[in-house]
Amino acid sequence: MSTIVRPGISPGFHYRLRQYIQKKHGSINAFCRAVGIKYPAQMTPYLSGKCTPGKKMIERLEMDGADIQWILNGNVQQQATTMLGETLMLSRYRMDIDTLFLKVRLHVQRFSDLYKPCVDAYAVLDHDKSIVDLSGSLENFLGYPQNTLTGMNLKSIMHPEDYRVVQRALEKETRNDAIVTFTSKFKKHDGSYITTECSLAMHTKPMSDLSEYAMILKSSDS
Repeated sequence: MSTIVRPGISPGFHYRLRQYIQKKHGSINAFCRAVGIKYPAQMTPYLSGKCTPGKKMIERLEMDGADIQWILNGNVQQQATTMLGETLMLSRYRMDIDTLFLKVRLHVQRFSDLYKPCVDAYAVLDHDKSIVDLSGSLENFLGYPQNTLTGMNLKSIMHPEDYRVVQRALEKETRNDAIVTFTSKFKKHDGSYITTECSLAMHTKPMSDLSEYAMILKSSDS
């Protein structure tokens, strides 16, 4: 289904909106806190291009100091470059995730053919540990409704004690392309926790000192 854009708003405005938010605030969560949006998931329709900013959202952006005309209309040539760049970055993460899947399968094959694991979910996290890309597998795995985890911070869906351990491990790890593996409890939509085996592959964002992460999960509950 094609995106319907109101007159005066150029196609691709959602790329410019995401670019503005990431550049000024670093994450969707931080932007929401700054402009008074309670649930980051409310930004999903705007950032996916399925919904154009209305009066209230435009007012929030203006108060935040955004260039409204640029976000709504932009520059065609510049926008094409931005869209291509984001597409390439996501493609790279998809390849990284596929590589992680392969490594998991090869690792398991070294032990026993009777042990048949699978990767239950994956997602891509930004430097703020907020979810910026997912296939829906993470939402299905944790029992969340579709399109509710985009922009959610890892801290919100992980047991507090486990998150502190993981955070310390990531802060100590300075190697690019390092993989941190741990066992942690993730919070399901119903409030209960599921124990998982988790791997986070660290990457340095191109032309930046910021880290981003490809995450895979496998249930370890029997």
